[in-house]
Amino acid sequence: MAAGFAESYIRLWSLKGERLQGMRSDFSSGAIKDASSLQKIREKKGTTTRKLVGHSGPVYSVAFDPVGGSAVPPKYLLSASADATARLWSMDTMTNVVAFRGHENPVWDVKWSPIGIYFATASRDRTARLWSTDRVSCLRIYAGHLSDVDCVQFHPNSLYLATGSSDWTARLWDIQKGSCVRVFIGHQGTVSSLAISPDGRYLASAGEDLAINIWDIGSGKRVKKMTGHSASVYSLAFSAESSMLVSGGADCTVRCWDVKSAGGLKGKPRENGTMGLANGDTSSGYGDEDSPETTDLMATFPTKRTPVTNVQFTPRNLCLVGGTYTSPELR
Repeated sequence: MAAGFAESYIRLWSLKGERLQGMRSDFSSGAIKDASSLQKIREKKGTTTRKLVGHSGPVYSVAFDPVGGSAVPPKYLLSASADATARLWSMDTMTNVVAFRGHENPVWDVKWSPIGIYFATASRDRTARLWSTDRVSCLRIYAGHLSDVDCVQFHPNSLYLATGSSDWTARLWDIQKGSCVRVFIGHQGTVSSLAISPDGRYLASAGEDLAINIWDIGSGKRVKKMTGHSASVYSLAFSAESSMLVSGGADCTVRCWDVKSAGGLKGKPRENGTMGLANGDTSSGYGDEDSPETTDLMATFPTKRTPVTNVQFTPRNLCLVGGTYTSPELR
């Protein structure tokens, strides 16, 4: 497990209690000739936690490479920071391999593509960028948002990239052409979290307006709006069969939602939402009225004092939840 900290470092933990071996501080890169020489200069004693130092600003996002899935330990870790860089870290040597520079402002988010090698970043400079691990310069720049790009998410087919922004919209981009093919309009605040269903049909978006919107990617129309959180929604994740969505938020809860049900506000029929095409056309949608809870909400799990910053499904369809706990004595 990895987490970024405001003190500019990344911390790794072994969830199995295994020791994480790194490199001795006095090693010379010229001494590495093959695998056997690498093993000799490793630290003889490892620990179950490691600190990765290299950024010069708070670390906002981290992501392990997806190659090999859960069967093979990840080889690399990506990180995004306020120092306007994304960095690639080797999990074999526990060192920084390369720093990717190009953004002009803090980088809020970083995500791997499903096939690995490629990854995307989101920044305060109003752009998202596509990168490759074998090049230091970006491959594509996706510009069009009117404010910060806060989050990015790859489509399962790796042909499209979704972005969420402080301009209250989400957008879908053609990765190869760099063009915007959808503008999703309907939020009343920053869109800080995105998820795309494994079957590739739906985009879920959420953020500061407490609402979760489900969009049909093919048509660009909003399928439904789900409410229930009482504070900003930080993270979204679809189950493997794409029928359930899990969300985590600043209200210290994890919530499970039925994606396939008709849903809608309690006591009111479901309505269609608003979608804007890249040419600026829009269609009618929801009003601004909110409900404390919609009929899509299947279950709520409170954490008491822990804002939930990350939810994620494993290949076995188990949901993992992470958050930041602050002891009352330290407040």
